[in-house]
Amino acid sequence: MNDQQTTDRYTVADLEKWSEVACDVSPPIRLGIFGDPVAHSLSPQMQNAALHACEINMQYKWFHIRANEVRSALRFLRQLDFVGINLTVPHKIAAFAEIDAAEASASLCGAVNTIRLDEKKLIGSNTDAEGFSRAVRSEFSID
Repeated sequence: MNDQQTTDRYTVADLEKWSEVACDVSPPIRLGIFGDPVAHSLSPQMQNAALHACEINMQYKWFHIRANEVRSALRFLRQLDFVGINLTVPHKIAAFAEIDAAEASASLCGAVNTIRLDEKKLIGSNTDAEGFSRAVRSEFSID
């Protein structure tokens, strides 16, 4: 595996010209997190460690996407060879309006924190509510 050093964060402008920006990146960036701010997220370190341990040939990176750029960023994503993205503040509700289909977890919340691509369609889900519910059950024995 040839781990080429890449930038810490990408932007919507990078997604727009992704074939130029990421043409020599190996392994390819096919996963990421959209946020504003986003540098605080530990997701890339965790996800890249898991990808490496499982010998999956791709990378997960930060994408600094501003609130007014979510629609464009997701439109660009449809055309790229991405597997999916996670969303952090402030994009979870806005992105819900841009997806093609929502799993029950997202529909119940009206927000998404995970989007996977399936034949250029954006499929949204939300793992926040389940994680919160599990923590409350565990910590306080309340269902």
